[in-house]
Amino acid sequence: MDFRDQLREVQTRGLQGAQEIVIDLAVRSVDQCYNLAGNFFYIKDVPDANSYIEVRVNGSDRPAVEWTKQTGFIGPFNRLYITTPAGQAGLMRVLIAAESPQLFDIIDNRSAINEGMQGVLDELRGDVVPENLGTEKTVGLTAVAVLAANADRKGCICQAKSNNTGIVYLGFDDTVTSSKWVAELQAGQAYCVDDYRGAIYAIGSAADQLVGWGEW
Repeated sequence: MDFRDQLREVQTRGLQGAQEIVIDLAVRSVDQCYNLAGNFFYIKDVPDANSYIEVRVNGSDRPAVEWTKQTGFIGPFNRLYITTPAGQAGLMRVLIAAESPQLFDIIDNRSAINEGMQGVLDELRGDVVPENLGTEKTVGLTAVAVLAANADRKGCICQAKSNNTGIVYLGFDDTVTSSKWVAELQAGQAYCVDDYRGAIYAIGSAADQLVGWGEW
């Protein structure tokens, strides 16, 4: 079918293009029947990358397939049975059409990687308020925890107080010693690290060494 034939087809049949249905993901449903015929199914928008529905095509006894944002299929159907799993929220927008691919297709230049870009942006610009901050900690001859593991941490800092008389050794667990460490802090020196979310322990070369700390 060339372009002129396509125009005549549109003029004589009054094609409507895509139809949008909106699914409230907060409403739990099992095999809800949609009496919609077509040959094009595409999920355009969802609240987040983890949102999904399960779809059975043409019969409730057919195998269910999971569909997420920017996924779909081209193939004939006369009804859809859609399950909305529990524990979700927000609106999902689905496009359905009946003339693909001859007279209808979709252009979507968004990339699935966009879902993860917000996390990258958050990491680069940091938090408005710190994750955790407290009074200085006393470090002696026995290893103590300066920072607990924190899955939300983007970075942290530990600094030996300027009037310390000894050395503070930092490590990633309570086996840190003066010969097993990742940072050696003399008085006034600091250790800062990004992209590490685990615990930080400290031990001193003498009693009563002080360490300031914070994470964001």
